[in-house]
Amino acid sequence: MVTELVAIRYPTANEVAGPGGGDWGIDTFVGRLDESVAVWQSKFFLRWTGEDQRKQVRDSFRQVREKAYAEGFRVDAWTLCVPCVLSPEEQRWFDGWAARQRRESGAALTLWNGVELRRQLMQPDAQDVYRVFFLTDGAQLAAQPVRMIDDVSCLGDALFVRQLEEAGQVETDAARGLFFAAEALARDLATGGNRAGTAAFAELHLDVQSLWETQFNARVSGASADGRMTGFIEDVLRGAARCPGPDGLRLRPAHRTGIAHRLVEDARAGWVRHWRDIVVTHKGRSAREVVAEHLPTGEGEAAS
Repeated sequence: MVTELVAIRYPTANEVAGPGGGDWGIDTFVGRLDESVAVWQSKFFLRWTGEDQRKQVRDSFRQVREKAYAEGFRVDAWTLCVPCVLSPEEQRWFDGWAARQRRESGAALTLWNGVELRRQLMQPDAQDVYRVFFLTDGAQLAAQPVRMIDDVSCLGDALFVRQLEEAGQVETDAARGLFFAAEALARDLATGGNRAGTAAFAELHLDVQSLWETQFNARVSGASADGRMTGFIEDVLRGAARCPGPDGLRLRPAHRTGIAHRLVEDARAGWVRHWRDIVVTHKGRSAREVVAEHLPTGEGEAAS
């Protein structure tokens, strides 16, 4: 649940897992484990009584700091997430301990207690998270995995990348990764014979396209001489990440955002006023074919 809440703000939020609890002291993270990360540590403390909880918190933060030093990455922020509310004495302890750790490590330490978690679940953007974790009858829906690719340079000639570049976007690696995640999910659903999931995913494409169309129509008259529209891409991607998930398919914001790039790759949308002209003149290879080549054998069949 914490990972899904974090992903509302940071669509690339993810998790790691290792045998025997070998997760490096990381429950949820944003960033790169070869550079720097922000970490959310979840502790299911229904009650915080004192030293037992303090020790677990100290041990968790020490573990991730030691791993960061050993593996060569930096922890910029660390957030403790607990469902309980601390007593005044224990809150005072945490505040003092967190301040000392900030001075020693340089990481920003914060606390999400039961009040903060409830507050976040009440936000409109969190309606899907609330529905999945608290309103779903029977077995919980498993979140669709965010498939990743180590080297996104293979997508450099894609139409959706060219559209971004025409709009003045210099760095496009994250967009390429988001496209890969959405495209891989579409293929997973198709090759797995999940007709309901495929239909739900297609429906979400219409929602995102409608969002893009509304934003485009509202801004196109004010486009600059080179066809660019200030804030257009950012607002569409932010809105796509917040689109309600279809019933029966639990998606991450990364999938929803990737759908916007998928629509551009399919020549159903674009990022500048003259986007249709770019479609006509573009000679690059289909990004879908590229993704198919980077999936394991048997997962590269065509997906709608």
